[in-house]
Amino acid sequence: MEFATYTPLLWLLVLIPLGLGWFWSLVDRPTGLKVASFALRLVGVVLLALVLCRPFWKTESDQRHTLYLVDVSESVDLASVRDRLSTLKEELAATESGDTWSLFAVARGIRNYETVEELDEVLEQWGGGVQDDAFRSDSQLGEAMLEARIGFPSGKARQLVLISDGQVPDDEALVDAITVLGDEEVTMQFESVDGLRQSEAAVVSIEPSTPTAFENEVVRLRVDIAANEAMKAQLRILHKGVVAVSREVELKQGSRNRFSFDVTMTTPGAGQWVAELVPERDYFPINNQLASTITVKGQPRVLVLHRKPTEMRSFSRLLEEQDFEVDVRGGKGLPESLEEMLAFDAILIADVPATEFTLGQMELMRRFVSDFGGGLAMLGSENSYGLGGYYKTPVEEVLPLTSRFEKEKEKPSMAMVLVIDKSGSMDGLPIQLARQAAKSTVELLSGRDQIAVIGFDSNPQIIVEMRSASDRVSVQAAIDSLAAGGGTDVFPSMVAGQEMLDTAAAKIKHMIILSDGQTAQADHLGLAREMADSGITVSTVALGDGADRELMSGIAEVGRGRYYETLDPNSVPQIFTKETMQASKSAIKEDLIGVVQVGDHPMLAGYAEAELPFTLGYVMTEAKSTAQVLLIAETGDPMLAISRFGLGTGMAYASDLTEMWGGEWLAWSDGGKFWAQALRSLVRKADVEGVRTESRVEGESWIVDIERTDPDGSPVPRVNWDAAVLREGNRSEAVTVSETGLGRYQLKLSVVAGEDRISLRLHDRESDKLKVLHYEASYPAEYRLGSEVPEALQNLAEPPSERITTSRHRPVGHWFAWAALGCFLGGMVLRRI
Repeated sequence: MEFATYTPLLWLLVLIPLGLGWFWSLVDRPTGLKVASFALRLVGVVLLALVLCRPFWKTESDQRHTLYLVDVSESVDLASVRDRLSTLKEELAATESGDTWSLFAVARGIRNYETVEELDEVLEQWGGGVQDDAFRSDSQLGEAMLEARIGFPSGKARQLVLISDGQVPDDEALVDAITVLGDEEVTMQFESVDGLRQSEAAVVSIEPSTPTAFENEVVRLRVDIAANEAMKAQLRILHKGVVAVSREVELKQGSRNRFSFDVTMTTPGAGQWVAELVPERDYFPINNQLASTITVKGQPRVLVLHRKPTEMRSFSRLLEEQDFEVDVRGGKGLPESLEEMLAFDAILIADVPATEFTLGQMELMRRFVSDFGGGLAMLGSENSYGLGGYYKTPVEEVLPLTSRFEKEKEKPSMAMVLVIDKSGSMDGLPIQLARQAAKSTVELLSGRDQIAVIGFDSNPQIIVEMRSASDRVSVQAAIDSLAAGGGTDVFPSMVAGQEMLDTAAAKIKHMIILSDGQTAQADHLGLAREMADSGITVSTVALGDGADRELMSGIAEVGRGRYYETLDPNSVPQIFTKETMQASKSAIKEDLIGVVQVGDHPMLAGYAEAELPFTLGYVMTEAKSTAQVLLIAETGDPMLAISRFGLGTGMAYASDLTEMWGGEWLAWSDGGKFWAQALRSLVRKADVEGVRTESRVEGESWIVDIERTDPDGSPVPRVNWDAAVLREGNRSEAVTVSETGLGRYQLKLSVVAGEDRISLRLHDRESDKLKVLHYEASYPAEYRLGSEVPEALQNLAEPPSERITTSRHRPVGHWFAWAALGCFLGGMVLRRI
């Protein structure tokens, strides 16, 4: 007999006061009866204490329950599994009395079957062409073992038999499951069945001789192929979807076939190289491709954006002579994904308004600089800085020069009327952004300027009477009251705006009209012509597909203003700020202007005593507090400034580098060298000396091991890594790096099913070491040929030498309780007789 606990025996201490009570007892009974009654009560107390100790008898039992886990994944030959099921029927028919069993099919999950015949029928259907690809696409053996163990009944020996080919994508999960089951005293056995018998070949790996190469360097790609029978195949290496090299190969059975390809790195940046196998006989096409990323370092690669790319030919030629690779594109040439942007070291916006970009693209440029160390530069033009609508955008956030120029320089004064559609169709995001656009306009006006805001539906509503723009707080508060609702009729509001502008004392009078719909019939063009003749200019913004584009463009043309159209409400604030600064005619200064060096920076090395060329014009801006101004105009306005932003650098040049303003710079003999030196201070630099990484994939995790050393090779401890991962869809998230040893670190990323590529940024802030790694998704290990059976399963291959037994625990506390009750009753009887 054994007890679960002995703590309740402390209750026996109550026997001490009971024993003392014997001496003061007043019971008048014969001594023998009195002693017997007292003894029975003491025994009853002892028995009750033993009941609380939970007594049990321990006996040995050879009854057992067996869990049969049958692997039915794609890598298993179904005929071989069915052969094993036929012998399993015979084994179960000979099961001893008292033994029980459960049957489970295992793949990407677990399914319970009541009979062997039921599972055999399903396998027959799969073999006949009725497939369950989703369920059979993985071998989650470890998870299945842990889940199935819930089916073990109590009181019986526990046995688990795993029937599988041993192809496991996650060895770690399998080892953890075997450890847990071993601790729970479950006897485990592994029975091997045949793998796939159909003709099959697979790409096992593609490994470059170096993950980083220089331009025009020859890199050797080693490709391992596995096949379950001898066959011929064509092996290709693809880059950017184009076959770079192809070869006919002979595949041998049962061993890995290694082939090498020498390829020349011609495209700078992180490029993906894909090994593609086309065998003459094949069963699974999913395992015929694998990819690897090679980062090519060579000429700095700069993306230049200009509305008229031909205007940048002279500048791009100067850079190319200085060993730069320059890609000049039009205003729509900005990549729409961060992955494509990362192929460049810097982006230069020369003459492209903000309205050419989406807010998403501008946010990607900000992240290109801040998170991945890229460079972003802007040149001056009529479409740059505030003139281009960049006020309060992610791009302006990066640049060292801002559109908030000195207000006293805004001459002449201006009166502006904003006529904003507030009909029901503007409800929601459009009206919110219209309010934001109007408030941004107020911020850009000087104290000498005047502003009025009219909202219109079927009738005009004066939101802000014509007043000084210096009263920004009250004007912006009034703008917040602008609400959507009603029909659309712009003509009365144009009349009201004309009356305000006619009486305004300002040298420049301007109206901006925003509408997203069709307006009532009226003589809009006649009114616009009348305003233009009186010195009032009119610009229009057509928002959405429903706007009357013909009418809106006609009003702008007759009103001698500018016409904008957009499908994206998010671009409205940029259009308004661009139009405000265009109308003010005060952000540009054109003349023969000298340039003076005022800052000390490596990009100006060698030019301290140089006489810099004149410029013919520039955009007036002001420097941010974080900016380092290097060149100024002789008027004192900043010309060239640079600043750090996150991991990268922003640069701003207030003039341009075309024949419009920069002809003197283009003709200067040192012009190419000067700007190449400036841009080299801007382009992305990944200083990874002393940072060594190794990555591997285990199951659904990408594991990166990092070794950090100083210049003399000593390990660097306690590095505060700033790590972030960029997933598909431009989703970024921070990740944690753990220190695993002296100068050794590790991070683990979960890989979401369906993700083909992931980029990882590692940054040692203290030493400014930056490294970007790339992960390419492989096909599931289920489809990989030539994998070894894990050692953890090999150790379970031997069946138990003896029939397993288990200890059965029978509680006997109830007998103690009945005995205690009998003792208490006996004691009472002896006291009464």
